[in-house]
Amino acid sequence: MPPNAPPNAPHDGFQADRDERASVFTGVVERVTFHSEDTGYTVLRVVPEGSCDPQAVSKTGRCTAVGRMQGPGEGLRVRLGGAWQSHANHGLQFAFDTVQVLPPASAEGIARYLSSPSFPGIGATLAQRIVEHLGEETLTTIRDNPDALRGIKGLREPVAQGLVEAVRAQHGAHRSLAYLQGLGLGPVQAAAVLASLGPECESLVADDPYILARGVRGLGFATADRIARAAGVGVDDPRRRRAGLMHALKSSANDGHTLLTREALFKAAQVLLDGSHAPEELGAALDLLASRGELIVEPPPGCTPAAPSPGSHEDLIYLPWLAASERGLARNLLRLLGSAPVPPLANARDLARAELQSGLELHEDQRSAVLTLLAEPVGLLTGGPGVGKTTIVRLLVQLAEAAGVSVLLSSPTGRAAKRLAEATGRQGQTLHRMLGYRPRQDDGDDLFAFGEDQPLSAGLVIVDEISMLDVVLAHSLLKAVQPPTRLILVGDPDQLPSVGAGNVLSDLIACGLLPCARLSRIYRQGQGSGIVSAAHRILAGEVPHNPAPGVRDGGYYFFKEEDPARTEDLLLDVVTQRIPRTFGFDWRSKVQVISPMYRGECGVDALNERLRAAQGTGGREVTRAGRTWRTGDRVIQTRNDYEREVFNGDMGRIIEIQAEGDVRVRFPEREVAYSGAALGDLLPAFAITVHRAQGSEFPVVVIPLVTRHFMMLQRHLLYTALTRARSLVVLVGSTRALGMALQNTDQEHRESRLAERLRAEGLS
Repeated sequence: MPPNAPPNAPHDGFQADRDERASVFTGVVERVTFHSEDTGYTVLRVVPEGSCDPQAVSKTGRCTAVGRMQGPGEGLRVRLGGAWQSHANHGLQFAFDTVQVLPPASAEGIARYLSSPSFPGIGATLAQRIVEHLGEETLTTIRDNPDALRGIKGLREPVAQGLVEAVRAQHGAHRSLAYLQGLGLGPVQAAAVLASLGPECESLVADDPYILARGVRGLGFATADRIARAAGVGVDDPRRRRAGLMHALKSSANDGHTLLTREALFKAAQVLLDGSHAPEELGAALDLLASRGELIVEPPPGCTPAAPSPGSHEDLIYLPWLAASERGLARNLLRLLGSAPVPPLANARDLARAELQSGLELHEDQRSAVLTLLAEPVGLLTGGPGVGKTTIVRLLVQLAEAAGVSVLLSSPTGRAAKRLAEATGRQGQTLHRMLGYRPRQDDGDDLFAFGEDQPLSAGLVIVDEISMLDVVLAHSLLKAVQPPTRLILVGDPDQLPSVGAGNVLSDLIACGLLPCARLSRIYRQGQGSGIVSAAHRILAGEVPHNPAPGVRDGGYYFFKEEDPARTEDLLLDVVTQRIPRTFGFDWRSKVQVISPMYRGECGVDALNERLRAAQGTGGREVTRAGRTWRTGDRVIQTRNDYEREVFNGDMGRIIEIQAEGDVRVRFPEREVAYSGAALGDLLPAFAITVHRAQGSEFPVVVIPLVTRHFMMLQRHLLYTALTRARSLVVLVGSTRALGMALQNTDQEHRESRLAERLRAEGLS
């Protein structure tokens, strides 16, 4: 574990009472004890210059400084602003929130600075020669009079030229960072601005402070507005209105909306802008943004541009990439639907033979689903748990291959792709892997090897769990599926929608144009059938039944406890004691807790801490990005990492923490090493949110239900969590909270026009 874990780290050791003596002191960085590339959290050993709290300075004349910054280096002379704090383990140290890099003040400091990694080719000996030749104004001379470097022994021309460029760049960067921090940005925020806007950031921000909101990831309207207002930008400034509109539109996309109507966008922007702007003023700002291509204004699908008058409240406002995705998805789907008729891949006799070979006896609705889907260029297979979707997919693959057609199987997440592979005995891939994902480009676009210019070559593509498919990824998929390739999309419309923008599965069903096989008859019996029954009762708004006393294979149980604090205790007892004792499941590997929220009692954060404690302590620890990891921790990967071959939703366990802080995680199929910023891709996973569990399946699922989670107590969310269980699901908590979830059918409304666009363009 690095020393002096950050103040927001669990059990950090800081006293509750801070020393309020805010101060500034200058010193030279002797050692970078710890630095996190992803968060900027840094621990420095500093040699102070001049006055400094004598209690904080060791006998060797050094003190410790902790805070967040980018690019720390030994030999840097820094001015730190902050306050002294007492740490339970490390004593008095300086917690800084501003950093200004200063030129070294002494010849020794300049030489040490020049020999740092910031100046390639300049070692300690050569740096000393340069300082001896140029004196205490070395850096100014290099910057303003580079010819003075000529004649220095051992300094070759290319190295000298690189030194001049690096000194000038460092000087400009330090000046820019000081300027940005002077505006009230933290050191890490300032570094992010410099990285995004480049060396011209000072003039760009001075000209329009709202560039911070639209051009720097992680900085929003509120930060830019505070800086702008401090710089004298008025509340009626047109730049402020434009920034408010763009922020409101981007925020809506983060909430899952593909678009906003003009009326809804203006309403959201007024909240940001304090509600004092006339519609005409916002309209003028909107028109200018549209003329610049920063957003797209369209009439509703089916209307000509003149149908609603210009400036109509019915206008649809999109971010450009979402407009392109929705249009392209509709266009490519209609291309598939309008392609030449395809011959059926199987008939009733073929299906009967496949049933006999597989030992199956399908119901008539299942037979109809198979034959319909194999006779169309594109189709939907939908239904809840236990209705036979997996059986149908297995038969679709079997019959297609018997007809000589190659099949690709895919799903949005790695865990779902593995489940698909297990069910069919064929290879399953994530959508990103199937489409040939390439890393994010400088312009922000994800690129895929397969698309309109290089379509997928398989005869049939089957994609499962499409409720998780957002409009951007769905568009990328449809670009890569071109006739004569067929496409079958499989999903459960009652699951949560995608994390990204769009409502793709619901829109495809609602448009009425795609052949859709909806399975509703329940077939699953035996182990796990109690889960199926409970899931369908929840969808109907009914309380599921506990099994009869003494029955241990019911699949569904509800342990009642009205008090949230006692609910947490009961849940731990159920997970760590009752389930292992009664059903024989190892809770450390087979039981997954799924909670609606992160915060508060029975939230993901609190449950992860308590479940981690329940498994015992021991072994190494390491703190990265404000989070402490221990050997034995269960973790979940939060993004697709094709270099390490681990994918969003993959779960594993930390088996080793090395002395230098690298972490080794054992996943079901491989062991993977993590270091530095890569650790930011992991989250604790004894407990996870419902959204994080999408596309996954676990032997046992335990779900806390407390009224304090009222914002997230929704029927479809509970249904999604419950259907993640394969053998056993246990609810723990309040009957009132369960009732609230069953009664709340207000699924989150998402603005999308995919269904309307498909109908309008399909009928034109």
